[in-house]
Amino acid sequence: MKKIILFVMMVAGLISCNTPSNVPQLDLTMSKALKDNTELKEFVRGAMESANTLARECVKMHAKAKEFTDVDFDSLAPSRQEELVRIDYQYVEMWYNYNVKHTSQTVQLMEYIKDTSIPQEEIAELGKAMAAINVFIQELKDTYGEDLKLDPYPAPVQ
Repeated sequence: MKKIILFVMMVAGLISCNTPSNVPQLDLTMSKALKDNTELKEFVRGAMESANTLARECVKMHAKAKEFTDVDFDSLAPSRQEELVRIDYQYVEMWYNYNVKHTSQTVQLMEYIKDTSIPQEEIAELGKAMAAINVFIQELKDTYGEDLKLDPYPAPVQ
């Protein structure tokens, strides 16, 4: 019996070590008005999942970049410089891809707002949910930024 308890405790400890507890998580409780409209509910759920995926990726990329935050770029071996620039590029690209997706979600939101067949209560609840998602994304931007700023010689955008 003691061996089983010890084994369960060890497994629980290992699981807790692998679970990123410091990842910001958006968990909205949808109102009855949104729950009743399947299309709007799925739209909000998709936007929320995109935001949570972005948060997980921000934390993961910052953990990857941590070893490069206090190094002299010019003193690194060329392979390490390439790795640093690649991580920085991937992070910026991740935010760019999210912003493209967010723009398409905003266009879809505008279509829902223009749709006069959707009751005003549902539109109001949709607006509140999307505002909460936007606040969450802004907090991610404020906390993690849209650029790791690891590359001391970034190429100009053309």
